[in-house]
Amino acid sequence: MGVLLELLHPKTTLVVVFILFLCHAGVNAVCKLGWIEHCSSCYKFTDNHTDWENANTYCQGLGGMLLVIESEEENEFIAEEMRNSGMSSTWLGCNDASMEGTWVCYPEGVKKMQYTNWAEGKPDNFNYQDCAVINKKAKWNDRYYVNDMYTICETSSRVSAMSCYILGPDGRIQP
Repeated sequence: MGVLLELLHPKTTLVVVFILFLCHAGVNAVCKLGWIEHCSSCYKFTDNHTDWENANTYCQGLGGMLLVIESEEENEFIAEEMRNSGMSSTWLGCNDASMEGTWVCYPEGVKKMQYTNWAEGKPDNFNYQDCAVINKKAKWNDRYYVNDMYTICETSSRVSAMSCYILGPDGRIQP
């Protein structure tokens, strides 16, 4: 790449280097302040103790979604952090409200669960419980959406390449 830059005009070289810097910084971004990074996700452990719908809205307001666990390793990480934070149970961004027994996760609302760790005999749909929770022992249960639980929000720790900036024809930075 150095040879290519040497062939370009000095001002062009500066612009190319500047663009590469902005894109590189964006792609390698880490979590926002107050969020915990783990693997390719950022997690916000909150004191927000509310029902499923309000927890979901709260996470969306932070630019994330309710926690969706996709592996045993992630499940164990979350349970450990819950124990460290003094949380007993927290909402998962998954429910079977549309079709009993078919658990889907948000934000899409149509993505079937890839990983589960239900406690023995769960989910049991006791009196139409439709929302998933995880407890500090890493086991899952189904609960009523109106119950109050802690909230953990999740978002990707990687910023998409679309967040890179380029210089427009007028010399101004454009997203």
